[in-house]
Amino acid sequence: MRSAAPGPLAAAGRARAALLDRRLPLILALLSIALMLPALRVGWQLDDHTQRLMMLGRAPEDFSGMEAFSVLRGDPGELAFFVESGILPWWTPEGFRMAFFRFLTLATTWLDYRLWPDSPALMHLHSLLWLGALVAAAALLYRRVLGGTLAAGLAALLYAVDDAHAAPAAWLANRNALLATFFGILCLLAHDRFRRAGWRPGAALGPLALALALASGEAALATVGYLAAHALFLDRGAARERLLALAPHAIVVAAWAAVYRWGGFGVRGSGLYVDPLSDPLGFAAALAERAPLLLLGQWTPLPAELGFLLGGGAIRLSWWIAVAAAAGLAALLAPLVRRDATARFWALGMLLSLLPVAAAPPSNRLLFFVGLGGMGLLARFLAGPEAEPAAPAAKARRGPLRRALVAFFVATHLVLAPLSMPFAGPALRALGEPAIAAAATIPSDPAIAGQTLVVVTAPDYLVFVTVIPTLKALAGAPYSPRVRALAASPAPVEVRRLDERTLAVRIEGGLYGGTLGRLFRDADRPLVPGDEVELSDFRARIVATDAAGSPTGIVYSFAAPLDDPSLRWVAYRDGAFVPFVPPPIGESARLEAPIGPFDRLAVRDRATAGGPGYE
Repeated sequence: MRSAAPGPLAAAGRARAALLDRRLPLILALLSIALMLPALRVGWQLDDHTQRLMMLGRAPEDFSGMEAFSVLRGDPGELAFFVESGILPWWTPEGFRMAFFRFLTLATTWLDYRLWPDSPALMHLHSLLWLGALVAAAALLYRRVLGGTLAAGLAALLYAVDDAHAAPAAWLANRNALLATFFGILCLLAHDRFRRAGWRPGAALGPLALALALASGEAALATVGYLAAHALFLDRGAARERLLALAPHAIVVAAWAAVYRWGGFGVRGSGLYVDPLSDPLGFAAALAERAPLLLLGQWTPLPAELGFLLGGGAIRLSWWIAVAAAAGLAALLAPLVRRDATARFWALGMLLSLLPVAAAPPSNRLLFFVGLGGMGLLARFLAGPEAEPAAPAAKARRGPLRRALVAFFVATHLVLAPLSMPFAGPALRALGEPAIAAAATIPSDPAIAGQTLVVVTAPDYLVFVTVIPTLKALAGAPYSPRVRALAASPAPVEVRRLDERTLAVRIEGGLYGGTLGRLFRDADRPLVPGDEVELSDFRARIVATDAAGSPTGIVYSFAAPLDDPSLRWVAYRDGAFVPFVPPPIGESARLEAPIGPFDRLAVRDRATAGGPGYE
């Protein structure tokens, strides 16, 4: 009589064998691609439209296909053009800069538009191939550092199904994260083989891979953190030898930094992005605020951006939750880190990789390098019990806690994460398609090509206003050469007509309300009552601000009468831009809060009111 096979034991044995399989890098690469196949239907979303406009050569004056990752490098003439045309809002400060150094990524985008310019599915497939290559490279790195162990295979699996990777893999404009991490991992592989296995080509290939990583995106600076951690905890050479081995990488970083500054790259004047070199104190504050949130996004099911999406007091609450989680995580992993050099390598690499990404608003899509160390550390924890000396009673107490934490981490990273990955594409469409639909409701009759488009309300400027001329140009439709937004915030607005040419606008949530509200102006250069900004056809005067320094009262004076046919008025309502008629002199119109996808979860005043104004 045949005995029944021990189902759970057999399954565990097969899982263990799979994690130790030498073909695991390829298997996991294919798995990550398979999980992300729904991204093939995402199409072009958000920043993809601007890149598409440039790559197809349909951009208006002063744009270039070689600037697809650069809004502005700080040239005063370019800034004046962007503000005057309405590509940037009128409240953009002097000296504003937003330019990213991503020319290798740009080359892959250029290739897309040479080979399949009208097929977003093939462009997304191209991105997924980079994702697969990245996952395979990570699996090889885990095997090099951890050996042919269960921990190495488990770390590779955790990294392959990490849902933090899903959004960049599904978003064409975020392909830079895939390339930067891929080449960063190749750098670490080459350097480790050179230092610990005597593979001499690694001495040259490591710095070359680092140069390619930095040419792909700024996040590649995290590679330097892992190189430092390697020198401290894995390299067994003399201290002088370790430093000399890192010297070529230091030269690459210095050369990159020189080109970066000389070329006018970086961010300045934004309230969401912080430049560590030009504003070290501001960056230190941003790091303290954002690092715990990024760790929260990496280790728990709560996304790093949750507090910012919710707004209000949720931002502070999420930070305290993140700090508590980070403290608990540190206490949990401290014994492992103390006794194990590879755990120290992964932990320090993870922490140092927070530095470059903390310059941007916290988001799970920034976690490629953070997750590289995080998943290595988590796999070491999951693969075996702690072995540090402890009293039997202490070990007994720790047993149930450890089992509970193991169950939590397995559920989070091996169940919820892979189940979440296929939904990244639909989520991205949910963010981008409302703007496409709204822009389609902007009139495209021939007359608008000679008119100023006045947008009275919009959910935010970047997603709903900047994109208007881009989408119209891509469609070959007429569009206004000038766009003027009076309020771009998810809050009710009251408009009062003072005279023939003047409107007083009261924004209950402030001009910078909303998740993206501070993108175009930082708090260090506030607009205060009495300040005026003048463009060719109108002047904005600040009359009131709130406690956070966001303008709540603005008086707009137009060069032409408000009823002049040179002005085309629209306001956002129920997902569309609808015609708006300025109220008669002395009368007011109250407009409902325009809620976009980035602020749908936010805890803000959603009161609405009809009233005059809509046509």
